[in-house]
Amino acid sequence: MSAAQAPAEGTDATEPRRQIFAVGRGQYENIGDVLLRRPLLDWARENGRLHVYVGHSPAGYDDGLRLHPDDVVYRSFVSWYRALLAEAARGNADTLYKPGELQLTLIGMKEHLAMLPAVALVRARGGRVARIGAGARNFAPLPRALMWPSNALSSYTRWRDDRTADYLGFGPSMPDLGFSDGLDADALAAARAGGDTRDLFVVSLRDDTEVAPRPYPDAAWMRGVRGAADALGLRLVVVTQVSVDEERSQRLGRDLDAEVVGWPVLGAHDAHEARLRAVYRRTRVAASDRLHVIIAAFTEGAMPIGLQLDDADKISRHFDTIGLSGIALNTRDLDAEQLRDRLVELAGRRGEALGTLEGARARLAAVRSELGRLLRRDEIVPVAAPASARPVVHHLGRAGDIPGGMTQVVNAYLSWPFDRVDNTVLVTRGDPGDHPTALFRFLAARRTLHRLGRSDRPAVVVAHLSERGSFVREGHLALLAARLGMPVVVHLHGSEFAAYEKRSPRRVARVLQAASHVIALSEESRAIAARHVGSSAVTVLPNAVPAGAPTRGAPAVVFGGVVSHRKGIDVLDRAWRRVHERFPEWELIVAGPIRDEELVDAALPGATFLGSVPHDRLLDLLGEAAIAVLPSRDEAMPMFVLEALARSVCVISTEVGGIPAVLDDERGFLVPPGDVDALADALAQAMGDAAERERRARRGAEGFTAAFSAGAVYPRAEDIWLTPLGSRRLAEPPETPAPVLA
Repeated sequence: MSAAQAPAEGTDATEPRRQIFAVGRGQYENIGDVLLRRPLLDWARENGRLHVYVGHSPAGYDDGLRLHPDDVVYRSFVSWYRALLAEAARGNADTLYKPGELQLTLIGMKEHLAMLPAVALVRARGGRVARIGAGARNFAPLPRALMWPSNALSSYTRWRDDRTADYLGFGPSMPDLGFSDGLDADALAAARAGGDTRDLFVVSLRDDTEVAPRPYPDAAWMRGVRGAADALGLRLVVVTQVSVDEERSQRLGRDLDAEVVGWPVLGAHDAHEARLRAVYRRTRVAASDRLHVIIAAFTEGAMPIGLQLDDADKISRHFDTIGLSGIALNTRDLDAEQLRDRLVELAGRRGEALGTLEGARARLAAVRSELGRLLRRDEIVPVAAPASARPVVHHLGRAGDIPGGMTQVVNAYLSWPFDRVDNTVLVTRGDPGDHPTALFRFLAARRTLHRLGRSDRPAVVVAHLSERGSFVREGHLALLAARLGMPVVVHLHGSEFAAYEKRSPRRVARVLQAASHVIALSEESRAIAARHVGSSAVTVLPNAVPAGAPTRGAPAVVFGGVVSHRKGIDVLDRAWRRVHERFPEWELIVAGPIRDEELVDAALPGATFLGSVPHDRLLDLLGEAAIAVLPSRDEAMPMFVLEALARSVCVISTEVGGIPAVLDDERGFLVPPGDVDALADALAQAMGDAAERERRARRGAEGFTAAFSAGAVYPRAEDIWLTPLGSRRLAEPPETPAPVLA
């Protein structure tokens, strides 16, 4: 039944308030679900009367959501749905999808399919539909296709992580809603400066079995965690933030000899959340495989660490979205000392980590403002901003944990705190071979550009192009942006750009001539672009990455990239066979999706083929290894090489593209492409002579800092982006070509 309250006193009956329908129901035993739903309900309530479905919630759950007396609360989904249909038919309803994890299974899809009739009616009668703060759990093609009608009917979409935004499209990412709570700005600044006194090391592990029982950590894990707490001078506390974890929490407490803040037998959600937050305000380090345990602790000033027993990317992708990378730790293959040292090392990043929280909250505040404008009808499309607002740079391409150098370049731009601009990605394509989703994203990007063209906020479009499909797809969008009067910067990538320009000179010329400026990665690309637009409109600007922690120098050689003929995997195979017998203690680790399977020998002595790995896992591998190798036949400016240099890893690569500019003058080892003898000699010298290896690694790191670090390169990129604002390079942009998707 509906438990609707009477209208609040003073309501003007002549001007009916907007009726906003939202779902507050979640996992009642999970404090994290309250942390997600409460902010969105608060934001919506500012713009109309809230109708909330909570189901048969236990005591304290509604208090945890902080529902108001004027909210209309429903225990029955049928009653809530009927009320939504009735208000929608009157043209007086808006609705919000619930935030949190989307269950993209055939069973889980029934919720989204059931909502379609109501959502369609809301939109048909002039209402607004918003999906804010949702994220995918799995990334299969079929559920994505089934989600398309639901996504297409949304007026406003913001996903809670970059990978979901790239997977589902229809809107960019935002920080998780859980980042909005916790310490105020002054207390957060004090915590970041180390001006607070904290004495706790919080640990929590999930115990929901889902498909199969979860492993329990071994004795080495226990010694490593205890050792880290002792080294930091902190007291261990185990917490339960989800009731199903209680049995595991009690066991962990016994094995770690730690205090347990468990799930109360009769306690309410709001009381238990308050109890946990009091603990988190005394916590310096919070380590868990529960995302919202470390988010809640982080918002109270703790250093968040994803303490995992597997390679799951949920924690890393949500923190990557706010610009905090490398905090998820797979403990499966670490001994006690390694685990202790890694935890202590991550604990030292607390000040850096808390610095990203301020930016995350600023982005959440922007989403809150845009939602308010949407629901109040200040503007049908909530993308405009006052002319005095910071310019925004819209990158055409993809972001998230996806293999490929262009994607990692965009990821790095999105995570860097630029002084004068805001960066966002306009997703333009799907996964290879997924043509329906590619088409949907392309069309959605076109619609977004039309909206941006009407916005008052200063903006620049950066088209990331390599060859073939990107010149057709992103090139078309760049031409459209120019036609709409938006300044365009073309950023050239790709090892085969020169060959592509020879095959398609007219297409290349047409796209480049629509740009206010062109960024090239090598002198070869610069010269080609200059023939079309003139030398003054082209700048050679290397890719860049943030600095990383120095390598631990383990006897390992890491290859990172697509395992293919172009990347020289066959050359590496033959060279490795020559050196492995001389250096049996060394290991070759090959990380990347396998494209040319016929070139891969899974039984290669001393080698491990990991296949595709999350990007933060690749960075972890570089952080352990002494040598990085990339024997490519063609490259532009590989991010893998720069990421290795950023960690003081000794790099062996080939004399192609922009690599010589990075590694010459003995800042690494350079060999001719395809030369097995030269590669074997370089490997043997680097593996056998520690002093020489470390000397070249040190020189490489120094060269990286001076010329290729984010601090050195990004201000130059910012200057290039900002230069064309207020002017147009083309008086009459060329007509937009018909879209052709590759």
